[in-house]
Formats: sequence, C-alpha cells, structure tokens
Amino acid sequence: MDTYETIAAWLGHLPTAPHSLAPDTALIEDGILDSIEILNLVAFIEERFAVVLPVDAFIPENFATPAAVAALVVTLTSAVPA
Repeated sequence: MDTYETIAAWLGHLPTAPHSLAPDTALIEDGILDSIEILNLVAFIEERFAVVLPVDAFIPENFATPAAVAALVVTLTSAVPA
C-alpha cells in the first residue's frame, strides 16, 4: 500500500467518511475531520510512518484533502535521516 492508499484507508474507517474518498475530498470543510480526528490522524501518521509532525505542520492546508495529508507524509518521510 502506498502513502495515499494508507491515509485513505485510515480516513475511510471514520464514521463521518463518505463511501469513497477522492484525493480532493474536502476533509475539514465536509466535516470528515474535526480537531479530535486530526489529532488521531497525526498519532496514526507518526506511528505508521515513524515521523514526528512539527508544530508548524499543524495548519488546515495540510489536512484539507487526502492528497494533502499524503503529500505532508511524503515530505516528512523524505526528510527523515537514513
């Protein structure tokens, strides 16, 4: 499973998620993610991808869509020292 698929699968298990998520589904605007679910998503990302989200990454744009979340994870994982 690639990064986007992993994120989409996690989001798909939320009770507020539609039956199918598109990469551009508006997660916050459509009420799929609220502040608590964002924190749960961050905990999942940090555990699953072995990264730490810096405080300055907690901006709505990074959680606006599944594609934005996946792009954030790709950026963070590429910054992890080998």
